[in-house]
Amino acid sequence: MKLAMPKLNFSGLMGKVKGLGATVKSMLPGKLGGSGKGTTGPAPDPYEDIPEHLRPTFFQRKAHVLPVFAAYGLFLMTGIGIAAYLLIKGPAIEAEMEANIPRAEISEFQFVDERGETGQDSSTATTAEPVDAPGEDTADAPVEAHSEPAIAEQMEQPTDTAMTDAASDADEPPLANDGPDPYAGNLAAYPDPGLIEEIASVGEVPTAGADGRVPWKVYARPSSSLETRPRIAIVVINLGLSVQATEAAIALPGAITLSFSPYAPNLKDWIAQARNAGHEVMVGLPMEPRDFPRSDAGLLSLMTGVEPAQNILNLQRVMSEGSGYIGLVNYQGSGFTSSRAALEPVMEDISKRGLIYFDTLDNATSVAPEVAQSVGMPHATADMMIDATQSRGGVLEQLTQLELLAKTQKTAVVSIKPFPMILQRVKRWSRELSGKGMVLTPLSGIITARIREG
Repeated sequence: MKLAMPKLNFSGLMGKVKGLGATVKSMLPGKLGGSGKGTTGPAPDPYEDIPEHLRPTFFQRKAHVLPVFAAYGLFLMTGIGIAAYLLIKGPAIEAEMEANIPRAEISEFQFVDERGETGQDSSTATTAEPVDAPGEDTADAPVEAHSEPAIAEQMEQPTDTAMTDAASDADEPPLANDGPDPYAGNLAAYPDPGLIEEIASVGEVPTAGADGRVPWKVYARPSSSLETRPRIAIVVINLGLSVQATEAAIALPGAITLSFSPYAPNLKDWIAQARNAGHEVMVGLPMEPRDFPRSDAGLLSLMTGVEPAQNILNLQRVMSEGSGYIGLVNYQGSGFTSSRAALEPVMEDISKRGLIYFDTLDNATSVAPEVAQSVGMPHATADMMIDATQSRGGVLEQLTQLELLAKTQKTAVVSIKPFPMILQRVKRWSRELSGKGMVLTPLSGIITARIREG
């Protein structure tokens, strides 16, 4: 039995294959598709079916890449701006950075012969900054120095290791050498036995003498009572903690008053060096700051939350740390000096001991000057303070304002913190005072003048 096999239509099948091939070929680019020619035609416009007024703009079509170009442009403009700023301000920035580089200077040695005259040792090979001259012209200078060999040691100036202002010193003339300070080594001997009180468990503290003498007058640097020019007093505070800063402060003109921290190592030695250089000295009195306990003035600080007897004991401990000083200076104390009740017992004790009190103007709400006035204690308040927050130009501007203030009210007082740049600026500025018709005076001289004038 034979089965009928269906006949395959090969011609129809081949036609379908050719038709499919043509369709695929038309979808390929270049020579494989299109019109069969060897060129590539233009890409079809995806928006050709959209009416022209509805088609997206160029910026709408490129919106996804515009932020990239904007960021690149901003980066480029920032770089150009920084480069321009450095080009304009570069020398000033470089000078400021160079001024803060630590440097050391060795002061010129002063040799004193048997007649008390100074001379230069010909064997000295190093030329250094001249010895400081007194910043005060006075009518009651001491008599010629004694001829003992020990006086030669006393009249030697301490080494000035203060950081110099290299950027601006190159344009300034060198400091003049006006000779040794006439009061170097000639201040009153200390401690004076008649001005000492021995307190059990504390030690020796200053006190007023039975003969009416008081420490602030006995240990003060003399100043002329006949001076008619405007007077300026400078008090350098917080000394003794940095050897470099303290040596630089001692090398300042002797008419500048120096205040030492009671926490300073070798405090008695620092006081001796300062007085031998002609400076009158004071001691810092630690007091409770307003933000205690975040800030702490130390174990000897006076506190508002303790009994008055404890504060008096801490006061006596501070006073026993040294001798030969004329008074006390607040160290911190923004909290304590705002409390009249806490201050009064302390001020009364300081007053009866014949010391003065100096307020550095750290606390604008301090009632210390009022309390000192009420207990009859000699005192002074700084008219301004110069610290590290000010630039070199700011320091000079402050000193210029100080001059104007002194001319207006006849006396002016400034407290400064012992930063190298500030000390160097003050050192140069003080040499020009005499030519401006003003005189540098110790703090005790300002207080005496104000008491005399009422």
